[in-house]
Amino acid sequence: MKIKLISPDPQWDSRICSSETHKVLRVSLPLLAALTPPGHEIKIVDEAFAPDDVEEAVDLVGLTVMTELAPRAYRLADLYRARGVKVVLGGIHPTVLPEEALRHADAVVVGEGEETWPRLVQDAAAGKLASVYRAPGPSDLSRLPIPARWLYPRPARRTLTPLGVGIEASRGCAYDCEFCSIGRVMGRTYRARPVGRVIDEIAAIESAHLFFVDDALALDRRTARTLFAEMAPFRTKWIGQGTLSLAEDLDLLRLMRRAGCHGLLVGFETVAPAAQDTLRKSRALKITPAEAARRFHGEGISLLGAFIFGFDHETGDVFDRTIEFALQLRLEALQVRLLTPFPGTALYERLQAAGRLLAADWWLEGFQPGKLLFRPQGMAPEALVEGVARVQKELHSWPGIARRFFGVSPLKRRPMDLALYAGLNLGQRKRYYAELRAQASGRPAARGRSSETPAPVAPPRRDSRPVS
Repeated sequence: MKIKLISPDPQWDSRICSSETHKVLRVSLPLLAALTPPGHEIKIVDEAFAPDDVEEAVDLVGLTVMTELAPRAYRLADLYRARGVKVVLGGIHPTVLPEEALRHADAVVVGEGEETWPRLVQDAAAGKLASVYRAPGPSDLSRLPIPARWLYPRPARRTLTPLGVGIEASRGCAYDCEFCSIGRVMGRTYRARPVGRVIDEIAAIESAHLFFVDDALALDRRTARTLFAEMAPFRTKWIGQGTLSLAEDLDLLRLMRRAGCHGLLVGFETVAPAAQDTLRKSRALKITPAEAARRFHGEGISLLGAFIFGFDHETGDVFDRTIEFALQLRLEALQVRLLTPFPGTALYERLQAAGRLLAADWWLEGFQPGKLLFRPQGMAPEALVEGVARVQKELHSWPGIARRFFGVSPLKRRPMDLALYAGLNLGQRKRYYAELRAQASGRPAARGRSSETPAPVAPPRRDSRPVS
């Protein structure tokens, strides 16, 4: 069979091949390709690099679907099925809403796909495709093969920062935050891959630029120390996603730096104390956020701080406090977002039960990052939306960008850090002003494109946090 594996993307003008976008070769589709039984031809498509061509001859299409990308994935799936092509949907969204996904697919994979994918391919080849393939349990990470990364496409244009190669050292997260669906999909037990397997994979990657796709890198400190110590000789340059608690262990931070860590995406979520009390990872932190940031910066590790607005216990002063906090900690880059009630989360279920969701299946209307999806409790809806916009504006103004630059000593700055800082901040600034212009003109901020017509290559630019 000819098999096509697709990572869909909204195909907005501002998301295709931009110089400010941090591009990452994801892990999930190359991993499925490596697990495919022999005798099949496989192509991987990442629409963050270039749109899919639905007219290609193919026998089986597999799409990995996140909730915010469900409309695009369903559109592609419907187009292929109209041509008689068998379509399989997997990933976070089909796992939590398999019945909805089945309206657009011949089969749905529920849970992690490593155990079910080989059998699914054999069934499809034999013309006996079942409707649901449910993982028997968490995948055995010690048995994961080296992903078939050579099949991954490359962006049409170069970006400010090197292309990151996704790699996975662990799965699962023990924190079980109300707004996050990772626990339901990947499990609430933290699972680390054997260090030897990760090192073998790093040795097989030609690029020195890596991105750890783990949702909570290095929660198992003992395994993490061994991993980072064995990574040091490879002279890799990497960024990843972790928690402030890593800064509690100074020896671990030094090992991270020697292993090539240039930056870490950290979920601060909120600066409101009452809201922080509902987050387990905030309650468990043994040092102050300011001290944690100082320790990361002392080792030359940049911080990308992620903030979410709309928690029930937040009030109108949270915006000024967040601006002050981000400037005080000199966070090199920022993600500022409205709280999103994703299906499959405890937050979604609570808001739905309270009648606070503005639309039960909001994702089918097309995801817009700046759109409020529920009735907030601590402030008026207009105040919440305007406050988030003000945080974006002030922190991504030229003075705001400059003030946040000096967290790491210039003596410890490296060229890759400068490119990351410039790319991420310029990208966020461009998106903010593009949305303002769109609102002023009365048109949508993100203009979707037909999946049948390839989008022209836009001027250089970059993408959001990757999820494998």
